[in-house]
Amino acid sequence: MPITQIIKRNITIAVLVMNLILAAITITAAYGGKVDPETSTIPAILAMTFPGWVILTLLTLVFDLWLFRRMSFIPLVTIIACLAPILSFSPLNFSTVKLTPQQEKESFTLMSYNVFGLVDFNDFSHWNKTHEQLKHETRAGIVNPTLSFIINEAPDIACLQEFPPAIPNPTNHISTQQMDSIYAIFPHRTGVNGENVYSRFPLYPIDLRQPESEYCWFGAAMVHIMGHKTLVVSVHFQSIGLNSEDKALFHELTEGEGATKVKEVKQQLLGKLSHAFKERAKQATLLREQIDSLNVENVIIAGDFNDIPDCYALRILAQEDFKSAFAIAGCGPTYTYHGNRFFFNIDHILYRGKMHAVSYKRQKEGNSDHYPLEVKFIWKD
Repeated sequence: MPITQIIKRNITIAVLVMNLILAAITITAAYGGKVDPETSTIPAILAMTFPGWVILTLLTLVFDLWLFRRMSFIPLVTIIACLAPILSFSPLNFSTVKLTPQQEKESFTLMSYNVFGLVDFNDFSHWNKTHEQLKHETRAGIVNPTLSFIINEAPDIACLQEFPPAIPNPTNHISTQQMDSIYAIFPHRTGVNGENVYSRFPLYPIDLRQPESEYCWFGAAMVHIMGHKTLVVSVHFQSIGLNSEDKALFHELTEGEGATKVKEVKQQLLGKLSHAFKERAKQATLLREQIDSLNVENVIIAGDFNDIPDCYALRILAQEDFKSAFAIAGCGPTYTYHGNRFFFNIDHILYRGKMHAVSYKRQKEGNSDHYPLEVKFIWKD
């Protein structure tokens, strides 16, 4: 056999193998959220990188159509097999629901926002200032940007995570006037360890059993929304728990210094990721059991899930009766966390009952390490 034919055959075999490996990884990433983390956390880790594998598969499809047309069916079948997970990451709700004047009156808006302790994530210079300097700035009119955003948006209900006791505090430029405005917008409030439900509508707290974790809490209330009794839960699920060294390591990787850092990543990050996946599964199970025990038709679960759409924890919570506001009313891919170059969609709003999500917005407010979500609901007939 001529040497050119041998080379051509070997290249064809190599391309075939690469196509098959890519297809296997992409499909595993697409459905990684179906695998219990107690069984293996590798599929869950791959699921977080799913969009990257989809892009690589599309590029491979173009490459195959150009040079190896017979093999193009492999990436094509892969894309078709992954269509449902792709639409979970990037729903295509292009049409906008137009509400009648009567529907507008009967609609309500819910905001979910991890406020990062009301610290300005974009400006840490205040840590170098004295208490007197900060007090002077607050008296001079410098105010907390995150609170200003919430006041300007003035939603009907706000599920706020990492929201500290917001007494006037010059360290974060929290003024008395801002707190008066917050209390005027939300006369009804409750919360647990920074996980709060603030509401224009009357509510009473629901005491949920908390997970045995320092990173996870549930703040819940029964809110009477326009005559509809609705359980609203503000959640903060297990975070990865990265310290400053972990974040610096990831920063180095994104700067292109990863060749000598892979081993460190495996030791420092993957162990924490695996632990967090397992804890979130337990926390979701605990929350779902308590929601079921309350036997309430209308339920909204909103907050910082620290995991992506279709992850195992969200599947446990949603089961067959909850819908994702992002899937129903969102359009296109998005990310809700932007700190430390981790760009992931980890904040979610799930709901069930007589309500329907008609709009979904990921706001561009960036004074926290998370972006706020706002969803408008209307009541069904």
